[in-house]
Amino acid sequence: MALPSDIARISALGQPVLRNLYITQRYHDLSRALAGTIGGPDVNWSTFATWASKTAGQSIRNEEVPPFVVDLVNGAGDGVSPHLGRIESLARDLVPGASLGAAFLLAPIRETLATVSDSIAAGNLEVFAELAPQFARFVQAMQAASPPTPQMLAAFLEPLDPRPTAEGGQSMLRSAFTAYHEAILAKGDVAKARLILLGNCQIGLHEQTRLQPQIQQAMDAPIDDILRKHLHANLGGGQGLLQKVVDVIEAPFADLVRVVRVLWERVATRTMMTLALPGGAKLALGQDIPKLADADSFFPPPLVDLSDPDALVALIKQYDRARGVTDQGSASVDWRRLDDRMNFIVNLFRSRQQTADLLGPPFSDAQRALIEKDEVPGAALGPL
Repeated sequence: MALPSDIARISALGQPVLRNLYITQRYHDLSRALAGTIGGPDVNWSTFATWASKTAGQSIRNEEVPPFVVDLVNGAGDGVSPHLGRIESLARDLVPGASLGAAFLLAPIRETLATVSDSIAAGNLEVFAELAPQFARFVQAMQAASPPTPQMLAAFLEPLDPRPTAEGGQSMLRSAFTAYHEAILAKGDVAKARLILLGNCQIGLHEQTRLQPQIQQAMDAPIDDILRKHLHANLGGGQGLLQKVVDVIEAPFADLVRVVRVLWERVATRTMMTLALPGGAKLALGQDIPKLADADSFFPPPLVDLSDPDALVALIKQYDRARGVTDQGSASVDWRRLDDRMNFIVNLFRSRQQTADLLGPPFSDAQRALIEKDEVPGAALGPL
């Protein structure tokens, strides 16, 4: 298939929703191209990136508060009402006619969702702008001759920064694409699958290291600052009067912030802690990864036992808490932590590496046709 030639144009698009749709589609294009280059039934990092990008798009497109958030706020009841009532009563002593209600919480949650949406869009773009050109270059380089030679790999690796990823370099990418190159040449399905898993996990580690600031920002939304700003806007009055109000309501306000933080955690879990999959399925990042219904084991046969290469054994040992058990340990406990995310990711990559459905298209033919014309489809863009 033809390789994407518009990666730079897509990266420069100023429309986050359209840009995300293109990013999702191009990851799919690159995924299929690399799968064809390496051969075999295994999916690659760009395959998983397709569905992660499509999931991100659901947050990026949230221009309005989702209905479930409205229901959540309106149904907060006993958790919120006492604190709002106490604040309202104290505020009325200084600001006659002051009025608050559960709906008051929608404005700060709307702003928080918008902040998170911006952060997710920025991360989506940053990873695509760096990695998509490398995938396209790699496929092009490896298809120049069959089989690809060490000299072809060396020429591909030469522009990549050898410094550690944590220092802004691309050493992990160099190792990952080397593993992909070795997978092309590998004799036997087991060796090929292990090398692809190594490349997938190394690129995943590089990506997650790059995304750490955006993920931290999204998960640690400044609820108290945003809530205070909207409280000021609702109460009105001059700055001096507002300060008196703040002093009087400080204690119940702190209680309200705690309640709203719980609400936000439930909103964040629903909007950010799921992975969209083909066929409308979703995978909850905070739950242990289930074994596929038609599978005999958690992992595909070539990946049940890992004894080599040494780099793969070391990486799995470092990050995998589950140790191959499906019902304990693969779930994310704190997505803000790199090692916690990598625990989920290595188990996801290993358990789903030969799931052919993941190579399917993220959008219908009609949706893709509109996207390729720089149009955002009006039909539902959630999982197909």
